[in-house]
Amino acid sequence: MLLATLSAVAPLVRDLTALTAAWHTPVLVCDLDAAGLTLRLNDAAGEQWQQRVELEHSCITCSLREGIVPTLADLVARGTDTLLLALPCGVEPLYVLPQLAELCEAGELEGIELTAHLHAVHLDTLAADLFTHIPLHTADAALFPEDERCTGEVHMVSLGYADLIVAVGHDPLGAEALEHLRPHDTLLLPDPDNLAPELLFGSRHDVERALARVHPASTAAWGGPTEHGVWTLDLHSARPFHPTRFGQLAAELAGTGTCARGCFWLPSRPRTLCTWEVNGGTASVGTAGQWDGTPQCHLIVTGIGGQEQKERIVAAFAEILLNEEEMADALAWVGADDGLADWFADS
Repeated sequence: MLLATLSAVAPLVRDLTALTAAWHTPVLVCDLDAAGLTLRLNDAAGEQWQQRVELEHSCITCSLREGIVPTLADLVARGTDTLLLALPCGVEPLYVLPQLAELCEAGELEGIELTAHLHAVHLDTLAADLFTHIPLHTADAALFPEDERCTGEVHMVSLGYADLIVAVGHDPLGAEALEHLRPHDTLLLPDPDNLAPELLFGSRHDVERALARVHPASTAAWGGPTEHGVWTLDLHSARPFHPTRFGQLAAELAGTGTCARGCFWLPSRPRTLCTWEVNGGTASVGTAGQWDGTPQCHLIVTGIGGQEQKERIVAAFAEILLNEEEMADALAWVGADDGLADWFADS
């Protein structure tokens, strides 16, 4: 069975895309709530069946293990040739597709090949979704009661991961923002009515390639048109961030009306691959293991502010870096208290 997958933030956009796709292939629509998982199989003739799976833990991992995977295996056994799996709204594909790929390789999902992953967006709301703080709860896309994520967080990773982006709406600012966040090798479909079987099932999904597009150490600046005020900065340096100045200037580096992803390193944590992410008006730092190669600072920032906003971010990035004189004493930071323990959840 050829299996394409669909993610979205807005339920209406997901359901519209799924409804259109059902003219070409059966669609398994998955909805997650506090008590369990609802599965609905639709095709061109309408809804064929509905199944409820009660879950001890209402999370995507349990949904996969206890509901989605057994249903996929059953559909293969019944002779289904193609299927679109419409994931619950708010699910980030990098937490689902790699697991499905592993299950296919291990034989638990024997007979299934992963094809295109689609992410569906509404251009009329996309700019607000990305550049302002809209909690998933208010967008009817939270996966569980304590889900504190925002729409921008889900869109950023999903747009970078997708093989195919389906867009509805006509807002030019949203369309321009989408072009800046769409990888060069990701196809844009401006209308779900243009979905066709060859787009859904004509190519295999490459998990490693998709993960590389969203990994903070390997993501790229894709750029795009600037007619409506969207811009992208590609900031990079081999020098590390000064820990003290980073703490002082993080807000300036984040800016307002921006989304960003990237990596950096600190002389106090020379082996740690530190991550930087901005979306929905919130900046966050974290770690992604250790450096495989030479450490670097590389941040990609997309925004809708004016020229002064861009210049402040560029200036903050330059000021946070260790200067040449400080680089000569960089080893003095190794093992020192950098004041960032709370930021990196140090024990």
